[in-house]
Amino acid sequence: MQEIGELAPTGPMESRRAGFPSLLFLLAEWGEGRVREGAEERPLRAGECALLDCRRGCGHATGEPPWRLKWIHFDGPGAAAFRARWRERAGGPVLRMTSPERYRRAWEDVWDAVSSDDPIRDFRANEGLASLCTLLMEDALGTEPDRRAARLAAVRAWIEAHCTEDISLDRLAAVAHLNKFTLSREFSARYGVPPSRAVAQARIDRAKKLLRFTDDTVEAVGAAVGVPDPNYFARLFRRVEGLSPRAFRDRWRE
Repeated sequence: MQEIGELAPTGPMESRRAGFPSLLFLLAEWGEGRVREGAEERPLRAGECALLDCRRGCGHATGEPPWRLKWIHFDGPGAAAFRARWRERAGGPVLRMTSPERYRRAWEDVWDAVSSDDPIRDFRANEGLASLCTLLMEDALGTEPDRRAARLAAVRAWIEAHCTEDISLDRLAAVAHLNKFTLSREFSARYGVPPSRAVAQARIDRAKKLLRFTDDTVEAVGAAVGVPDPNYFARLFRRVEGLSPRAFRDRWRE
C-alpha cells in the first residue's frame, strides 16, 4: 500500500506519472475520461476500472462530464507478474466491473485500514488489497465467485453488523446455510481465524471507537458491544489488543 484517495475535478484535469514503482488502480464511479499507459490510450467510463503500470509511464484525463475516481497506488514483489497476467486476460488496461459495489467495498476496507490507528493496520490494508486483486482477476478471467465463498463473506458481514448481539455458532451456520462444523472449518481456512475470533475482533473494533470518541465508562462500553461482564471484557480486550481498555483510551488521548 503506497497511496489512496479520491478525485472529483470540476473541470478539465490531467495527471501523468513515469518511472514510478507502482501499480495504479482507478475506479470510475461516474463521468468519463481517458487513461494512458505507454503509447496506448483508452476511454474509462463509469462502471469501469483500470490497472496501470506507472513504470511504463501512465496518465489519466477527465472528460465531459467530469468523472469521480477512487484510486490506489500499490506495489509488491508479485505485483508486476500479477499485472502482466491480468492484462493478458483482460485484453488491455481497462475492465468493466461485474459488481462495482464489491470493488467499492474493497477500496473502503483499504481506506478504513490506513485511516485507523490499529497497530496491525498494514496487515488489514494488505488484506483489502488482496481482496481487490482477487476481484480484478475474477472479472478478467470471466469467473463468478463460488457460492461457498459468497456465503462465508455474508457471514463475515453479518458478524460485523450484529456483533453486539448474542452470537452462537448455530446462528452463524443458519446465516451461511451450512452446518456449523463445515462453517467453522471453511471460515478458518478462508480468513485465518475461527468465527468466534471474528466475533471477538468485531466487538473489540467497535469498543475501540467508543473508547476513543465517547466518555462512557469501560464497563458501559463492554456492555454496549455485547460483553457485559467487565472482567471478561477487560481480558478479551487485552487478548486482542495487547493492553487494557483504560490503557488504550489513555494512549489514544495522549
